[in-house]
Amino acid sequence: MNFKIICTLGLCFLFGGCSSMKLSDFDNTTPKFVPENYFNGKLTAYGLVKDINGKIIRTFKGDLFGSWDKNGVGTLDEKFVYNDGEKQTRVWTLTPTKDGKYIGTAGDIIGDAIMSVNGNTVMMDYTMKVPYNDSTINLNVKDWLHLQEDGVIINHSKMKKFGITVGELVITIIKDFPKK
Repeated sequence: MNFKIICTLGLCFLFGGCSSMKLSDFDNTTPKFVPENYFNGKLTAYGLVKDINGKIIRTFKGDLFGSWDKNGVGTLDEKFVYNDGEKQTRVWTLTPTKDGKYIGTAGDIIGDAIMSVNGNTVMMDYTMKVPYNDSTINLNVKDWLHLQEDGVIINHSKMKKFGITVGELVITIIKDFPKK
């Protein structure tokens, strides 16, 4: 094999392996993302779904409502309407753990979603049951939510099957702050 090809491949593996985002990348970022504060009340989401090639295949709007009980357990009720008319509802239950994380559960989530918080960022790692043809498939999802200083969340997610990215979500979430 040619020396230039070997060096090029080596650099690709080196930089590719180093480019993975970690929650610790968001140490000391602001504003601080406090799920109990942000996911409380009305929110609106606007998003798009990309396929394996990065092509936008669907768009959607979501009406979300969050609340927390006296034990600190949160409920995030999500109602989505896609551009093709499909409607989808997901209700998350978010239970805080002693180590500052949250366990998320919902009807189409397999097992527990682990939600970790650092600085202005929340990362959720979970497996989701997704409709596919006349059945469903399980996709591994890594969901990153970044709180911006004006209260907007920029959310991006990668969906993987057998370690290969098969789709992505890009979502903007806007908190419906009370009018002053």
